[in-house]
Amino acid sequence: MPKSASFDVLGTCFEFEPAIEVIQSRLQKQLTAHSLDATTLCFSWFFAAQRDFTYTSLCDSYTPIAKILQCTFKRACAVVGIPLSEVSDEDVAAVMQAVKNLSPRPGLKACFDGLREAGWDVYGVTNGGKETSLRYYELAGIELDGEHLLSCDEIQVAKPDARVYARTNEYLSERDLGAKGDGERWFVAAHAWDLLAARKAGFKTAYLRFEEWDGVEEVFGTFDVVADGMEELLEKMKKV
Repeated sequence: MPKSASFDVLGTCFEFEPAIEVIQSRLQKQLTAHSLDATTLCFSWFFAAQRDFTYTSLCDSYTPIAKILQCTFKRACAVVGIPLSEVSDEDVAAVMQAVKNLSPRPGLKACFDGLREAGWDVYGVTNGGKETSLRYYELAGIELDGEHLLSCDEIQVAKPDARVYARTNEYLSERDLGAKGDGERWFVAAHAWDLLAARKAGFKTAYLRFEEWDGVEEVFGTFDVVADGMEELLEKMKKV
């Protein structure tokens, strides 16, 4: 029976460099005036949006993460010192367009292809929208169809709610890919909180050490595999 690898998408498979570049080009004057950098602003915005995405879901007021990102960009700027009046609607639109065109992590295609060649079935499980996420893979030249991508939008519940991982387990069972807790189902992410929830749902976990850089295992527990990039991840996953 083949193993399955379910990958987080935003920040794990695809990085925010295109959005960072647009923030730098659109807000260079404001960033310089307030001694800020585009990377810090981008991740302050994204991490706060992840929080709000989860919190609204917990309050039974699920809102797609794209809308939250769009609506909170000006606020994120204000939080770090850029006045609301210095960020235009056109700036927000330009940044959001970049979010629709995130770039793949180095080695992502080779990792997916290598896992499949080794007999794995590969999936995406994302907080993002399904069509936008499928387009990421298409633009990157990576094969991934709609049957291999689960979006939180489909069940109107945000990660790391246990229902997301329960639905993933249910879906994998429908496709005859092992059973919950059998050691054949893996979850891959660059976010430790995502893997904490996946572990509780019976998945083996693989942590990619970028974006967060530190898995803080004292809080989130020990991961079954830790890798610095997609190439190392592939080699380690082929040996499990």
